[in-house]
Amino acid sequence: MTFIDQGKKMSKRIILIIGNTETLSYFSKELATYLFKAGREVFIWDMTHPLESRAEFERLPDKEQSVLLTFNFIGLNGEGQFRDGLLTIWETNGIEIVSIMVDSPIYYYRQLTAGYKGLSVACIDKNHVRYVKKWHPYIEKVYFWPLCGNEPVDDIWLKPGICNEPPYIRKYPKIPLEDRFVDLVFIANYVTKESIYGSIEGAEPEYRDFLQDICSQLINEPSLVLEDTLYDRLLKEFPDEDEDSYPEAMFHMVYVDLYVRSHFRAMAVKNLVDSGFKVRCVGQDWDKLKVDHPDNLIHTNVMMTSADCVRALETAKVSLNVMPWFKDGAHDRVFSSMLAGCVSLTDSSSYLDSILKPWEDYAPWTLDEPESIIDSYGKLIKDPGLSEYIITKGAKKAYDDHRWSKTAGEVLKNIQ
Repeated sequence: MTFIDQGKKMSKRIILIIGNTETLSYFSKELATYLFKAGREVFIWDMTHPLESRAEFERLPDKEQSVLLTFNFIGLNGEGQFRDGLLTIWETNGIEIVSIMVDSPIYYYRQLTAGYKGLSVACIDKNHVRYVKKWHPYIEKVYFWPLCGNEPVDDIWLKPGICNEPPYIRKYPKIPLEDRFVDLVFIANYVTKESIYGSIEGAEPEYRDFLQDICSQLINEPSLVLEDTLYDRLLKEFPDEDEDSYPEAMFHMVYVDLYVRSHFRAMAVKNLVDSGFKVRCVGQDWDKLKVDHPDNLIHTNVMMTSADCVRALETAKVSLNVMPWFKDGAHDRVFSSMLAGCVSLTDSSSYLDSILKPWEDYAPWTLDEPESIIDSYGKLIKDPGLSEYIITKGAKKAYDDHRWSKTAGEVLKNIQ
């Protein structure tokens, strides 16, 4: 059965939300393209045009023959435009809900325990699947849908209502390696330790020390799973607490994830910059990173759109990735870089180890050996032929298996 044949057999329309978080809107546009191509009816709700979106929604026939496909519970976070009395418009109209969580489930304790009718969740890391099944067993369906690579989507305004024309995905420009003018790019924001400290400023000193000790543990043992480590430390520190209280406690410990993520991002960029390599950081606040050789750190210093990030990848030879704390999943940066014809220079995970080959699909480095990033990047510089080989292999691998068409296929299989 082909992808399109499969799509035509399905009946429920897909409701996608745009106009909230820019990155997640971009993901939704990618999905809209592939779901539309597969023959599925797609409805667009634009949060920047709430009255028009609501009016188009009210005109829909057979609303119960719809499913809301959202990211990070957008549409379920108390936004007024989605309310219908005490419930959401999805619940009062019998609409199935699938939320794709692009961060650790510890961030979404309140949404996972809110008791939304018809809710399923999709996780981007297999450890997240395990966590949700353990701590939130009342969530009937829990999927593993890994993140995919972003392609160049034209920045057109999708009008609220039934999608008659999806966003257009243009082809990547085939710029030869030798003609790409950016040697090494990192598409990510920097978060300073000072701003992260601010989130626990009012906490008791003992609790701050407790959190900081967990951060040190994860930094010293980067193979540890975030959620398992938080639970183990809570169990050790508070062994007499009711078991059901631990998920809420972990929700209040997101500081750990933010701190450790920022630490490793800063470490990777600083190591490269202070070793004499120029790094172009496309994102916010990189001017605040303290390095010994600031001339090697080139930065935009502003928040960039997903389209800007894709364009930055198109001109780069190598794209740096520092994984968030995904130990059995992957960040979309890995696949976006491969699709754009860059070498993806990244740390790995159990999931990536199962689908990609180091020095064939990507260039590896490891968090527990910080200097390995220097060795790996140096190897690419010395051997352009190796870079060409990885780019060719990686681009084909990502195009075949790791575009948003893959998630669209999972939607078509699982949403009847």
